[in-house]
Amino acid sequence: MDFLVLHRREHLLFHFYISRAISHPPKRPGSRITQSSAKLNIFNATRRLSTMSSAPEWIELLKKHVDKKDQHTTVYAFSTLSPEGKPRVRHCIHRDITPSNLLLTTTDTRMQKPLQLGEHHQVEIAWWMEPPAVQFRLRGQAFTLPADQNQVSKALKELGVQGEEADAKWWEEKRKSIWANDMSGHLRGSFGRPPPGKPLSEIKEKPEDWPERLDAESDDPEQQKLIDNALSHFALIAFKVEWAEYLELKPSPNRRTQWTKKSDGSWDKVSVAP
Repeated sequence: MDFLVLHRREHLLFHFYISRAISHPPKRPGSRITQSSAKLNIFNATRRLSTMSSAPEWIELLKKHVDKKDQHTTVYAFSTLSPEGKPRVRHCIHRDITPSNLLLTTTDTRMQKPLQLGEHHQVEIAWWMEPPAVQFRLRGQAFTLPADQNQVSKALKELGVQGEEADAKWWEEKRKSIWANDMSGHLRGSFGRPPPGKPLSEIKEKPEDWPERLDAESDDPEQQKLIDNALSHFALIAFKVEWAEYLELKPSPNRRTQWTKKSDGSWDKVSVAP
């Protein structure tokens, strides 16, 4: 949404909530209870408007630097915890940012990431972008959103999303859209191969017989079976950020800024020594 349009909307809503706070006082005018309640109404109205921001500052900076056509700005290190509580890290590809500012990447449901996220939702990513010489570090909670709609609905409750993003059907459309539009044929093919990490000695098919690439869909029934099987292993990971850091290495001296999300949804910002 355009910033000026959003600003005007919030300006009108501010006056609406303040007018309601003033026009709905308690029944005993002039009393301490009336004065206190009126002040409380205005405070609550102001607080409500303060949390209705379009997006935190750090995510606007992130969007400014990300270029989906440039792999130097779309790959980050994604750290999880094993069921035993030991760190595990790998590189993932950034796929999208939802309207509620959830960061999305993808995974194979047969990999270790979904298992680890099922035990520990706390994650951290380190995202170095070479062209602008900036680094984002982001902490928060991540959840796997597979084809199983029951699992998706459960994850959405824990994510606390609202509106269209609270609907599991919205996420299924998103999953299929990323599968069709953001994944290469080679990557789609990888989801139809044997489970990642399985010893080759335990796999009957020869590597040369594995699907090399797959289309998003096919009119050939046999080919579509392969696609459906691969798609069943394809899942999204939704990352709700609760802490963010932005390091800029081009300015001299370097700049480092941190944001922490508060319980009311607003963000505390602090500049720190780099």
